[in-house]
Amino acid sequence: MTLDFEVADPQDIPAGRLTLSACVSRFDSSAGHAPIDVVLQGETLVSDFTVPFGNETPHDSAVVIPGRLLKKGTNTLEIRVSPQARSVFWLYRLTLDPVPEQVRPEHARSEGADTTEAAPVFAFDTERRSVPFSPSAPWQRAPRLLFHIDRDEKTLPSQLSWRRMDGAESSISFQADMSEFHGCHRAADGAVYEFRGRLAGRWPFPEGLENTSASALHRFSTEEEGDGAWHGSPELRLLVDDGGAHVERVSWRDQRGDSGTIMLHAVPDKAEVIGVKANSEFVAAGETADKVLDDSLQTKWLTGGTCGYLIFTFARPTAITSYSLTSANDFIDRDPRDWTLHGSDDGHTWTPLDTRTNETFPRRHETREFHLPAKTPAYLKYCLYITQNSGAGETQLGRVRFDEGTGRAFTGYYQRVDEGPVGYRSIPAATVPTAPTPVAPPSGSVSYTSVFRSFARQHGVSDDAITRILWHVQPAVHLRLEDPHRVGPEDHVVGYVGGLPEMPLDAPWELGNYFVASLDLAAIPKQHLDDGIPREGHLLLFADTDYHASDGGIAPVIHVPPGTEMAVRPAPAERYDDDEEEDVQEVLERQVLILQCASAWDFLDWVPDPGDEWDDDTDGDEKEWYAQLLSAVEEYTARVGHPPVIERTTGKLRGVELNPPYTRANYGSDFLRKREEAVIMLWNDPERFDELYSRALEEAGGGDEGGPWLNLVEFGEDSVFHHGDGELGWVIRRGDLLAGRFDRVLHSYNC
Repeated sequence: MTLDFEVADPQDIPAGRLTLSACVSRFDSSAGHAPIDVVLQGETLVSDFTVPFGNETPHDSAVVIPGRLLKKGTNTLEIRVSPQARSVFWLYRLTLDPVPEQVRPEHARSEGADTTEAAPVFAFDTERRSVPFSPSAPWQRAPRLLFHIDRDEKTLPSQLSWRRMDGAESSISFQADMSEFHGCHRAADGAVYEFRGRLAGRWPFPEGLENTSASALHRFSTEEEGDGAWHGSPELRLLVDDGGAHVERVSWRDQRGDSGTIMLHAVPDKAEVIGVKANSEFVAAGETADKVLDDSLQTKWLTGGTCGYLIFTFARPTAITSYSLTSANDFIDRDPRDWTLHGSDDGHTWTPLDTRTNETFPRRHETREFHLPAKTPAYLKYCLYITQNSGAGETQLGRVRFDEGTGRAFTGYYQRVDEGPVGYRSIPAATVPTAPTPVAPPSGSVSYTSVFRSFARQHGVSDDAITRILWHVQPAVHLRLEDPHRVGPEDHVVGYVGGLPEMPLDAPWELGNYFVASLDLAAIPKQHLDDGIPREGHLLLFADTDYHASDGGIAPVIHVPPGTEMAVRPAPAERYDDDEEEDVQEVLERQVLILQCASAWDFLDWVPDPGDEWDDDTDGDEKEWYAQLLSAVEEYTARVGHPPVIERTTGKLRGVELNPPYTRANYGSDFLRKREEAVIMLWNDPERFDELYSRALEEAGGGDEGGPWLNLVEFGEDSVFHHGDGELGWVIRRGDLLAGRFDRVLHSYNC
């Protein structure tokens, strides 16, 4: 067979890919034999090439065409069946595609090499159309589909179905050349869609996976059942990523007719607890809290009263899949009956995770296991709060164990064409990292969004929702001012307000400036949505004595690096020539700063509280933008497992000013419109978020160098000065915040 094709400019095509969909007919009862030569411009590329798995089912084989053999204008390709052929070579389809340099496999870059592309990575641009629909119903763009399934059988899929952990499911069928697919999709809320896609790219594994979550791609060593026993089978590589939650079930059929179905599940492993403390314990008898971590059945924890609690600290934030309680050696009425397991990032804000009532332990040393929902987030601390025992005056426990899902495994079946199904299972192998190890970005290009995007993706939050949240939300840390005599042992102290400050020896403190606050940045936990403030050293805040008139003026703010020698400074004073008395700087009342909430969000613009009505003059687009934002926050809450704290208040680090001056912090509808533009522009390239966001912020800030003003710290005027009803704060341009230029902070007062 001879094929002529045209090339406009061979310099743009460093290589080509010739794909043959073909098979060889059988010869009597044995495999057929019909080798071929592939010839381009008279030069043989492949000689005596035999289609793998030669039978009556078409198989795709790929041959690399060196760019040096391509010429401008007409090119001639020939496929010649060998004279030694004993059976028939059937050619079903032939495609010839250019291979751009950036996606060429390494082994194909040497001219003259040939390859059979077995199970590549596929990317499809997709669309959905709601059901029921009319013939004129529009198709809506949907997230990219990325998948890779490889059992080392060198064949392409013909059908693929999957179900996600959030309940959404899809089923699709491919064109034989993998150029398109068509199918159906059911969303997590039950809505049904027609589903289609067009090939956007295909690459040899592991290329094309740089932006894929490491937890979405798995490698499994596998076994198949046969003759009453389990036998080793080829390794399975599995990736199905449609922009939503991770998959829990996958089914596929390949172009030979072989098929498989697997259900994924977590593999429990004992979590590492490094410390435990209780409300009380019997030390003299050795019945202390740490005994619940022993393996021995002869020890226990005992506390007085009908209730009590144990707080466990883990070596790292851990997502618990289950926990086990073991009854102690005596007195069944001391066993826990009602309890709640809580999780916390900081030991101060607790989230209920599992509540049990009327539980019993009929036997001594009996272990009972309790499972948590699959989407339970990771926490650093867990509290087992026993609210009622079984009737005694004391409460006891033998052992407590926590398990985490550290790996993935599957169970399922596999069926070869014309054969019956067999059992198919895995032993979990290491999840393959698909992205390069993060490195420190160059100066001036720091990304403060990658951690949040990675965290949200791992919990199944869509990139659209992540983009809307990052665009519209400012992270905040809520602080509480407390009288020093009322600070308890469980309070998380992060600094102080008023009094005489501890300062670097050479730092200036001039008469006319109140010392307002010192923040111990290392004591403030970071949240996934980064606020851009370093977590090392101290931040000292000062305000003009006439702070009411100081809005817009340079405020003395000092960032003290860790390790700097510091000392308590006396208040500055000055005696004028004609005065007998010395003028001494007034010192504010000392108060302690307590961490109230380490992870809160503020919206950039004013929005009504839930249930409140919009103003009559509110633009319809603004209502729609707000609805889209709320939908993104609801999706985040559902996927991550707990709602973010959204409450605009004073007493906070970062966030948004309570009453921002319009000339300084008015982002406006134009900025919101660009949010929705960014959602579309970032559909297939979400890592460009920082670029688009920075540009839009700079324009929203009037084009001023450094971008718009952001809130740094804000306190209520009454909480600091014990009078007034305004807000006392400090603001900084975004560029200065990212660069750590705290000497450019402005003082802010709003009444």
